[in-house]
Amino acid sequence: MKIRTFIRKHPARVAAFVASAVALGINAFAPDLPVDQAVIFVLAALGLGEYAQRVENAKTDEAAGRE
Repeated sequence: MKIRTFIRKHPARVAAFVASAVALGINAFAPDLPVDQAVIFVLAALGLGEYAQRVENAKTDEAAGRE
């Protein structure tokens, strides 16, 4: 399965993986990271989660026959 296909099929999983991987990496490799950069990451993760939620909602609506 191509990566792009996987991302489109499972956006919530990808969003969760990216957010957790970056958070783990920041904690392991840059524990003294300034707070403003951490806030930027949190906002980006929230945006990615919102996108994933919209994609999942669209798939649910399509399966239910709603538009």
